[in-house]
Amino acid sequence: MDAPSGYVALICPACGGGQLWIRDGLMNCRQCGHEVRAEGGVHALALGSAPPADTQAGDVARAFFPTEAARRSHFRDLQMIIEQVMGRRHLSDVLEIGATGGAWTAGLSASDRVRKLYTTETSAAALNHLVSIAAAPGTIILQSGAETLDFAPESLDMVVGRATLCQLGDPNAMLTRIRGWLKPGGAAIFLEPCLQGKIWAAFAMDLIRRFEEAGGPNDEAPASGGFLGRKPAAKKGLSPLAMMRLEGGTRQVLQGAQGIGRGEDRVFDISTLCGVGYEAGFAECFPIDQPQDEVTPLRRLKNTLEGLLGHEKGALERYAPVFEALDATFGALHETAPVAPMVYFVFRA
Repeated sequence: MDAPSGYVALICPACGGGQLWIRDGLMNCRQCGHEVRAEGGVHALALGSAPPADTQAGDVARAFFPTEAARRSHFRDLQMIIEQVMGRRHLSDVLEIGATGGAWTAGLSASDRVRKLYTTETSAAALNHLVSIAAAPGTIILQSGAETLDFAPESLDMVVGRATLCQLGDPNAMLTRIRGWLKPGGAAIFLEPCLQGKIWAAFAMDLIRRFEEAGGPNDEAPASGGFLGRKPAAKKGLSPLAMMRLEGGTRQVLQGAQGIGRGEDRVFDISTLCGVGYEAGFAECFPIDQPQDEVTPLRRLKNTLEGLLGHEKGALERYAPVFEALDATFGALHETAPVAPMVYFVFRA
């Protein structure tokens, strides 16, 4: 469905003016006459770009979030965070940067609180998928990278992104630009890899790897006085491949803590990223751990380990006391330090 006719907050990519309008599904600039090409519900915002080629919808759905229930679950978490940060007020203009599989897009598009949603992507497969799940008339799907976006000053109520800042070469510059786009009282909310949460996953990975190298934990007391005993020879330990994955996962987190890597390899220290937000001019910068109503942060930590171990994830049962101890300490209250590998970072204008 075409976006409704009228003014949009986007800056014209040709002349830099703030006179982009939508009419009959076509976006054009009343200042210089530049037209932003549109095809199949996607506006090719970047100069010289072409609308995406057709992609089989079934293949796209399998490549990202295969079920509507999964999208609803992801959006339910975001909705709780939005209400905590923004209250129940209506939001005129919202930007989602890097929608990928539409984990949040469908929910934002259908929300009666959002009047106009700008959502961006660069992948042809992702863009075609977004068209199929976000058909509300107030949704404007843009083929554009984060670096090429530009909005009128103080035109947006909220900006959201899922694993967005970690993909950028310079998140500092992006936050500075977003601060200029937000209205007073607006907020940017990003779900990003967090060092304080991921370090617990790295701790658990390295602990399991070291125990497995020593023979693994044993239910019976050791006759020789060895630490937690050694696993009988009849019990099979983790495969060399699983051990390599644990070691690689630990190294990835530690390198990310040192500022090495980009994308999934990058992690943000809470105080460092909040400091960047204050330098960009935000009035408040703070983290919020993932909601615990349905899936606890500790469960998310175990999901990370299970994903690494694959069909050998049953080995985690031998380390149940470790997770029970974490649950009794860091997982006990909402106010404790983050345990989830991904944390919401909030930047309020």
